Amino acid sequence: MAKRIKKPPVRPEVRKRWLKRYEEDGDLPPQIAATDGFDVRTVRKQIEQARQEREVRETRLLVLRNATERHYADICQFAEKLKAHVTGEDSISIFEDDPLWPVLRQHLPRSPLWNLLNRRGTLLERLDGTRGSLRTRLNSEVGADARLKPVLPSGGSGVVLGMVESLTFQVEQWSQERKGLDIEVDFRVKRTEDSLFSIEYGSFHFGNVNDEQQAQTVRDVLADWQLKVVSWEESDEMGRILAELQRTRLKLKDELNTITMRRIVPGRCKYCPL
Repeated sequence: MAKRIKKPPVRPEVRKRWLKRYEEDGDLPPQIAATDGFDVRTVRKQIEQARQEREVRETRLLVLRNATERHYADICQFAEKLKAHVTGEDSISIFEDDPLWPVLRQHLPRSPLWNLLNRRGTLLERLDGTRGSLRTRLNSEVGADARLKPVLPSGGSGVVLGMVESLTFQVEQWSQERKGLDIEVDFRVKRTEDSLFSIEYGSFHFGNVNDEQQAQTVRDVLADWQLKVVSWEESDEMGRILAELQRTRLKLKDELNTITMRRIVPGRCKYCPL
């Protein structure tokens, strides 16, 4: 009895080639078996195995592609939220605690974004300090204005505070070349139920005074201080800070727009799909 010769295992590249011949060239398993010298059952088995291996590869690639797309989408969504936030003055600490913060840093370690965010924080600290200095000086000098002395003891305790806050607001608006409040339009006096006179300037409340003459005095004093405060060093400093802050914000928005518009973030992080 002749000894049966055992054929070596079919190599992966061979069964892939058989699958291609079967699907694309139309060769049937008996033809492939006769041409390559294999048992037809082996050919059928190997073709089916090659098909299963291809399906596994395609499934893995699909899962990897979906995971990668979601990963990039998460980063872009995070960048969109950050972009909306940096236009204001709130701290970015809530973003630094987000798991996506280190992800973005690992993907873009050399991006100008990080220096710009640090610069924004420094400018906001300077802005707060300048506001504080301006309020302190206004409170001292407006509070010492002799024209207000008859008003304050008669119930106008909120007048100085209202002036300080509204003047600080005005300086900030003018520093950004915005109109601010118009004393001809936004200064309002209303009689209250207890026969006092309530003073408002835009959204700022100056409290109540006893009569219309006192209200007129407050208006005149406010108008004078609006002219004086624009020449102060604190006003100039606020203008410089706000101008640089605006430039920094625009650069930040440009960097973040680049991330969100490209949709694919360069670099890698430890959470990137394999």
